[in-house]
Formats: sequence, C-alpha cells, structure tokens
Amino acid sequence: MDNLQKTIGQPAECSGWGMFRGESVRIKFKPASVNSGIHFVRVDLPSRPIIPANVHFLSNTAKRIFLKKDDAEVEGIEHVMAALAGLGIDNIEIEIHGREMPAGDGSAKYFMDILKEATIVALAGEKHIFIIREPIMVSNGNASIIASPINEGLLLSYTLDFDGFFIDPQTYEYEIEFNEENFSREVASARTFGLSTYVEEFKKLGLGKGVTDDNSYVIQKDGKITKPLSMSPAELRFPNEHVRHKILDLIGDLYLANVVVKGHIVAKRSGHFLNAELARKIANIACKA
Repeated sequence: MDNLQKTIGQPAECSGWGMFRGESVRIKFKPASVNSGIHFVRVDLPSRPIIPANVHFLSNTAKRIFLKKDDAEVEGIEHVMAALAGLGIDNIEIEIHGREMPAGDGSAKYFMDILKEATIVALAGEKHIFIIREPIMVSNGNASIIASPINEGLLLSYTLDFDGFFIDPQTYEYEIEFNEENFSREVASARTFGLSTYVEEFKKLGLGKGVTDDNSYVIQKDGKITKPLSMSPAELRFPNEHVRHKILDLIGDLYLANVVVKGHIVAKRSGHFLNAELARKIANIACKA
C-alpha cells in the first residue's frame, strides 16, 4: 500500500480565517481519482476555476506560497501541502470559498487531523517517485539547498541561522518514512513564527490580520519568545520548534513538484522562494525522464 497512490475516503470540511489577510474562508476536501493530482477549486468565483497544486503555477513566494491560474489565485497553501505529503495523499480536490487557507493553529497538524478523520484510502495506481541520482543545487545569497543521492528514503537537514541575531543557529534532521504518527508528532505540529522585525513590516503591508496568540509566535531581538498580540511569554512545543517548522515548510513546498522525492535534502537558511526553486528543478527533470 505504501507505493500506491492515495486519496481520502469521504469529504471533510473546515473553516476559519486566513493568517495574512484575516478573511473568512471555508474549505472542503473531496476524494479524487487516481492520477488526478492535487488541485484547488475556487468555488466562490463564478466559473469555479481549478488551480493545480503544481510548481508551474507559482505566482509569488513572499512569506507564503501563492498559486495562480488565469485570474484565480490561492495562497498560504504550504501547511496543507505538508499535511498531504505527510499522509501520502496524492489525489484530492480542495474546494475553497476564499483565496487563503485557514490558519488553524499555525501548523500542518491542524489539517492532518481533519484529513485523517476522512480516512486515507489506496488507489489502483503507483506513486510518482523521483529518485535523486545526481546533485541538484539552488542558492540565493547566503541561502542554499543541495539535493543529493541517498541509499533509500528521504532525509531532510535544515540549518536555521539569523547571523547571530535573535537566537543561536539551529540544525534539525528528519527522515521521512511516511509514518503519519511520527510526522504528526515530530514535524507537523510545529507552528508558524516570525521575527519581531517582521511585525511592523507586515502592518505596513496590511498583512497579519488573522494572527492570534494561538496560531503563531514571535522571536524578539533578545531571543525571548512571545505571543504576537499580547506580547506575553509564549510556550514552545519543542525547544527547536523554529527549525522544525522550516522543515515542515520545505516538505510542503517540495510537494508542489507532484512527485515523492527520494534523496538527501540539505537546506541552509532557505525559505519558500528557494524551496520552490528546487521543486521547479525537480519537476522539470522528472518531466524529461
């Protein structure tokens, strides 16, 4: 069953507010047939446009992932994509009444729990697997990602470093075996965070309207961890929750390549932009294979 494509057994719904725009949104997960892939349907728009969850439909990667097809856009999908990757779901239709995913608790576990209740079922088709046979590298300034061959599976290593400011560098390594319990416990529950310097930047851009004390936290210049609104001390779920969330984002972004990657991914200081560049390179190579 591990090599077979998967979908959900029945529809599942959730609603809330987008973290960046603070707009109300409703989504419905629906089963999809083999080889149909992952796609979003903007049911709030007259023509109900379909937007494939594919790196070739990337519109923007500023602090979150935007997908766009024609005039329809959906954003903030990285946590949903990470949940789908962690559960091994290859085919699903996601109806969205709005343009931004609900924030939930700021992690991918929120979506994993909803999808698991819908049950995961196998389909009569093998997964699309991409084995890294030669090194692939992307970089941007002092940030980089290198994908290299490995004997089996997917191993991700991430180094978080703010040049000596805010917190000491953190490195975390995680081997994905598509064990949903392990993924949910060790990675998916890590929440969104931001540096205190982002707060004013977001306010000027009119963003962060859906941020609450429960769905994110802030790292202050002195290293203290606070809630974003009350500014009271925040309790971390892990001592290294920051770098675990970076791994979560990397997993979600790479899933936009629409393949299950096998290899060793070593990322340093990368964000959505660089993650997406690696996904794009992988998708292009996979298409030629």
